[in-house]
Amino acid sequence: MLTVFYPLAVVRWIHFTSMFVLFGSSFFWFYMGAERFSAGPGGLPRALRATTILLRVAAPLAAISGIAWLAFILINSTDDIGSVVDPEDLRLYFFETPFGTVSMVRITLLVAAVAIAFLPWTNRSWFSALLHISAVLLISQAWLGHAAEGGTGLYGDIMVTVYSIHVIAAAAWVGGLPPLLFALVEQRLFGPHEAREWSLDILSRYSLMAMVAVTLIVVSGIANAGFRVAGSFDKLFDTSYGDALFTKIAFVAVMLILASFNRFVAMPRLRAASLKGMGQITRLRYSVALELVLGLAVLGVAAILGITPPPQ
Repeated sequence: MLTVFYPLAVVRWIHFTSMFVLFGSSFFWFYMGAERFSAGPGGLPRALRATTILLRVAAPLAAISGIAWLAFILINSTDDIGSVVDPEDLRLYFFETPFGTVSMVRITLLVAAVAIAFLPWTNRSWFSALLHISAVLLISQAWLGHAAEGGTGLYGDIMVTVYSIHVIAAAAWVGGLPPLLFALVEQRLFGPHEAREWSLDILSRYSLMAMVAVTLIVVSGIANAGFRVAGSFDKLFDTSYGDALFTKIAFVAVMLILASFNRFVAMPRLRAASLKGMGQITRLRYSVALELVLGLAVLGVAAILGITPPPQ
């Protein structure tokens, strides 16, 4: 296990990041409104194009890292790196282990995501397809990690449901930051009045979604932690799992502080700014970029947390 821990953590980090982008960046364009897809007034053609490129990068990265993740699971279970090309080991893995069925479903969906990502046209249906495929992929991760340890029955179903809510909400929040940043950058091409009004509209829509997402993240996160320690939160202290969890919480807390500042301080300042005082938009861009960096750090810690044994 120790020989593959760090490579596995990196692979999981890349996979989480790619999946969050696929889901959150696709979802962004639906709560922004249909007019944002147009090239006319109210449209964001450059941000839309940048998001499309990002999704076409994220899809193959998700596929490669997702398959690598499954390969690490196989190597860990056999203690033999050669098992990834051994027909009998592959047969046993896919047809005789609890991971087999979900692995086959995930591989199929990852291939489908890559195929769709590189279709020559992009429209609402294209974004919708990537959104739904990535949602299933995110939820299916539950059967590859700690959430699957709840076993069968109602308790296990609740653990998987809570995990699913947590990861979908987190992907909507963090994965929506890149297109939000693209949209704010595009405002530089508009006149002062349009830039301010459209920036406020875009930020308000994202902020409303993020507040719902953060509420779900906090509630489901507490529940997830409770499941891992069977309700005895004191087990988290002086353990590797607890250290990773508290590090993740610290990064999330900083993100929440920054997001709250943007919502309750920066946006009102932008609303009150004169048409010539558009430095507020520039400062908001930097703030969103910093929030995105912190989100990537959270995903890195989450990648480690998922392969760290919970305290018994």
